[in-house]
Amino acid sequence: MFFFVQNHTHKWKNHPTFGSYAKLDSRCILEHIRSRRRYSSNTYGASISCSTGAVKDFSLPSDTQLADAKVIYSVAPAMGHNQESHPESNFRVPAIVSALEKMELSPKFRGSQIVELRNFRPASVDDVASVHARAYVLGLEKAMDQALDQGIILIDGSGPTYATATTFQESLIAAGAGISLVDSVVAASKIRHDPPTGFALIRPPGHHAVPKGPMGFCVFGNIAIAARYAQRVHGLKRVFIIDFDVHHGNGTNDAFYDDPDIFFLSTHQVRHDYVQ
Repeated sequence: MFFFVQNHTHKWKNHPTFGSYAKLDSRCILEHIRSRRRYSSNTYGASISCSTGAVKDFSLPSDTQLADAKVIYSVAPAMGHNQESHPESNFRVPAIVSALEKMELSPKFRGSQIVELRNFRPASVDDVASVHARAYVLGLEKAMDQALDQGIILIDGSGPTYATATTFQESLIAAGAGISLVDSVVAASKIRHDPPTGFALIRPPGHHAVPKGPMGFCVFGNIAIAARYAQRVHGLKRVFIIDFDVHHGNGTNDAFYDDPDIFFLSTHQVRHDYVQ
């Protein structure tokens, strides 16, 4: 049994099916991240080459690290995917990282008990298309030129989900962070009976993104993509996803509604006037 737990807090509206098309933006995501004064590229583990977009130097933690770790985590802050004064902004992940440092819950303080994935592979289009319609994935990729021209575009009708010129590639990085954690935890399970927990500090968030498009600040269903990857690549027979949030994880629910091998449990707020 493989367990996933996901959380995301926000407000959202219904959306029409996504369908925006333009040319692919070729700017390198890491160049944007490096331009941020407080958060250097050394802080993050994405492994995209600025010249070609190719994966480089990807590797799992060593057997020694896997044997000692209690937590393996990955960080993908999507610093370029940002709208000022928006509740889903690029301050979220750095704020969590800072809080964990203050609580001394990092490799600096816990040594080999906590391992950060430093070179993880971004998800491929095929990885994402295992959950989302390929037309949506390719449409978002093509919309990046429009976002480059306009700065910010809305990708689910009138909102609230936005995109910038870096959104597509940073969404692949976020999904890849989850996939790499699956690889690491599965690898650890082969050398010890109590494998470490995988913890993904990533954005854009994902549990509202439906198979046909974005919703509620969410672009790609990161947990759904990781769960499907665990099934098709590692052959895991049963997956249990626990979603705790103020809202129902409708996108993850829709992705696996007809899959008897994935159990999805959502705990969320219900308005009193909805209860009879």
